[in-house]
Amino acid sequence: FMAGDAVEASDIAAALEIETEQLDEIVTRMMEKRLQERSGLQIIKVGSKLQMCTNPEYTPYIEKVLAPVKKTRLSQSMLETLAIIAYKQPITRFEIEQIRGVKSSYSIAALIEKGLIQRAGRKKTLGNPMLYVTSDEFLRHIGLQSLDELPPLNHSEA
Repeated sequence: FMAGDAVEASDIAAALEIETEQLDEIVTRMMEKRLQERSGLQIIKVGSKLQMCTNPEYTPYIEKVLAPVKKTRLSQSMLETLAIIAYKQPITRFEIEQIRGVKSSYSIAALIEKGLIQRAGRKKTLGNPMLYVTSDEFLRHIGLQSLDELPPLNHSEA
């Protein structure tokens, strides 16, 4: 977990020379133990990856020790763009703009810079436009382990 970022569970299992299922059992026990002990560290799952991070319960103390890096708030246009990508991915800029009704190049560039979305190849259609998807950082940012945990859209929102 010295990587600083989430690490593929399969890579950890391979390094430990155990099966992924065995790693899952070990990680589950470790997560339960850390929860019971109110540990300052926790293990979170982000898709198929694992990450060691600080327990949010201790955030006030950590902020006192470390100079907090202020997070830039997301603008309304960035939030709209991010929501569209989250629910419709993979999606092109043109498709995003069709849904929003306005240009979205700036929002897409800003979301890429913040690491919340990433390029995912090109759509096999006229012009081969770039496809965009959410990143693991997006999942961490909103506190989910997978996109399956996103709340369902109402028919009026779809």
